[in-house]
Amino acid sequence: MSEPPARDTSSGVATAPEPGSSASTAVEVDEDLDRPKGPARLELRDVEVTFGGLRAVDGVDATIEPGSIVGLIGANGSGKTTLLDTISGIVAPSGGTLLLDGQDLSDYLPEERAALGIVRSFQDCRLYPELTVRDTLLLSEDARHRVGVFSTTLQLPWARKAEQDKRAAVDRVIRSFGLDRFRDHPTGHLSTGTRRVVDLASIVLASPRLLLLDEPTAGIAQREAEAFIPLLRRLQEVTGATVLLVEHDVPLVFELCSAVFVMQTGKVVASGSPAVVREDPRALAAYLGASDEALHVTGTRPSETRVAAEEPVVAPPGGRAEPGGRAKPGGLWVGDTPSSDDTTAEPLA
Repeated sequence: MSEPPARDTSSGVATAPEPGSSASTAVEVDEDLDRPKGPARLELRDVEVTFGGLRAVDGVDATIEPGSIVGLIGANGSGKTTLLDTISGIVAPSGGTLLLDGQDLSDYLPEERAALGIVRSFQDCRLYPELTVRDTLLLSEDARHRVGVFSTTLQLPWARKAEQDKRAAVDRVIRSFGLDRFRDHPTGHLSTGTRRVVDLASIVLASPRLLLLDEPTAGIAQREAEAFIPLLRRLQEVTGATVLLVEHDVPLVFELCSAVFVMQTGKVVASGSPAVVREDPRALAAYLGASDEALHVTGTRPSETRVAAEEPVVAPPGGRAEPGGRAKPGGLWVGDTPSSDDTTAEPLA
């Protein structure tokens, strides 16, 4: 197996595809860097994962088209996170095939898959609590664009240029996600929701082609979770990546995703558009239930206007949301505690 090409993200934030353009399954290659670019296409063919006598993933077949946002839902223990672990290379499949743009990933280590543009988030958002938001993001850049100690110590021209590029990339991401007012705050002083935004901002710096998100709203109050819908749309627009989203918040998944897969005991029992899955009796029996209120974002129904993709995930300067929990410009929405349902929480000063 040839060594996967190293990924260079020194250009900063990847741009989304031009409006109206269609994603192709053919892989475009950056001739200067000799690496794939653009959103990736993922194929899973009869994928199985077993742990002793337990079959955690059982014959999963799925195709995720380039540039799409696809949801993966199901009860705890249904195999969702194990499937993400398999795609990212943390867990080896017991059978089946995983293809990225037609390329078999069987022999690729996790770091080699990362070099191909597969980026994974985890349920537990672990940031260095003593580092500021800006330093946290700079650390993410340093891990991907290393400069020799000798060059840095002597402040050689290429070392200074590399440092300038890193700081410029971080500043762009901070502005893009509305984190300006928090750039000098230690991450340990931020609310759970804002720490999640910082975590997502660090993902953008990795320039993903395939983004695997594992419950990005875990531990966040319902109203704050709803505010993540435009944020996650913004994340996909900025990176231009294909997104596979594991999430227990069914209304968020149905509002955000173009296709949904429902898992039960390791198998995909239903799939299709949100409208199709919402009415599928297998999905209802496995996970969704029959409550109409549980399938829609608070205060909305399918006939109502969706939240605009460009709507920033922010609250006004006073930190209060509109009735119904809609966010407005002025400052990031921050709740008091991870379990808070308080819709009048003040933003961090």
